Amino acid sequence: MRSRYRWVVFAALALTYLLVFTQRTGPGVISNQLQARFGVSSAVLGTMASVQYFLYMILQVPIGAFADRLGPERLFITGAVLDGLGTVVFSGAPDFAWLLVGRALVGAGDALIWINIVLIVGRWFAAQEFGGILGFIGTFGNVGALLATIPFAAWVSASGWRGPFCLLGVLLLLVAASDLLALRPGARRRRPVESSLHVERIPLSQTLNIVVRERISWATFLCHFGVMGSYLGFTGLWAVPVFMDMYHISRPTAAQFVLVGFIGAILGGPVVGYISDRFGERRRPYIVLQALATLAWLVVPLWGGHPPQWMSYLVLFVLGFGCGGSLLTFATIRDATPASRSGVTSGFANMGGFLSAVLLPVLFGAVLDAVNPTHVVPGPARGYALAFLAPALFSACGVLGSCLLPKSQRAGRRVLEAEEGV
Repeated sequence: MRSRYRWVVFAALALTYLLVFTQRTGPGVISNQLQARFGVSSAVLGTMASVQYFLYMILQVPIGAFADRLGPERLFITGAVLDGLGTVVFSGAPDFAWLLVGRALVGAGDALIWINIVLIVGRWFAAQEFGGILGFIGTFGNVGALLATIPFAAWVSASGWRGPFCLLGVLLLLVAASDLLALRPGARRRRPVESSLHVERIPLSQTLNIVVRERISWATFLCHFGVMGSYLGFTGLWAVPVFMDMYHISRPTAAQFVLVGFIGAILGGPVVGYISDRFGERRRPYIVLQALATLAWLVVPLWGGHPPQWMSYLVLFVLGFGCGGSLLTFATIRDATPASRSGVTSGFANMGGFLSAVLLPVLFGAVLDAVNPTHVVPGPARGYALAFLAPALFSACGVLGSCLLPKSQRAGRRVLEAEEGV
């Protein structure tokens, strides 16, 4: 019989992940306020999101290597503390440099969260519970992202942005303290059995050398670069101010677009996963998903930078749905990669998504600066028409990546059976 204490662990992980997601996506609601307050260009403001995602990206493989040695509980709590401190620093930043310091701390903290959630869940929950529990924790994260849209935008509009972010940072620090109690080493004695899930200690350089030569690695890298990273980079910084300017609406109203995107993300994972499992392959569903995302990004340029408002809602839903469906990246890796390399290959693919999230905010802002150097509001529609070509190009890379995937799930399994001698 499994220990009931595992539900305390689940609650600690889920609540922390909810707050982590809220502070991760919150700056997208206030980016135009930050630009006005600190007097920076759109491109420079884009570096705020980029530094956060860059640190997340480069720390993925090292964190996987250290999690087994130091313990995922310690690293998870450290991540929550860094997120809280970074958010507090961000809220009190006297200049733009301190703003970057705050988001850098957040990026380092975020990098410590998900992989250690996976390992902690594996220690407490049986194999048949594992996928469902991770899915529920992911849902809590999306709820946090939803809270960072209309409710957070209304709060910021009423009281300014510093107070809400300071309170959010303090809440994260308090939750980290409670995690220290819930995940303390003594609590581990309540588990009746040890899980076999762990980070295998293998020569990392040798594994990476194999991974970077495999077609599946670059295919999934491009897939995540296209459908996940472009969406994350846009909604994390530019979505709210762009739609405020485009349609002359309030901040809470503009946040509805991001809300619709996150609803699409919540639905995209289970729907695409079911379809993929039902037809026994990943490639064709992913090609369709990537192509739809590319067409969605092209809507704004095709309408001259000012599509109908209902069309923009549809665009954000499709993009969010595509981001949720990006679980096919890791499903493909599980199907077509030996277990000894699946972790490193997954990290490599995840780096593709966050590389896109690093590049897009700066590139998008640079295009807006070139078209509207004086930052007059409202900006010219052609600025948005040109800026949206950048994520469309990124998404087209995802189409290419999905075309390079193995043709069927069963074919991938046959490759594994031959390679592993099953």
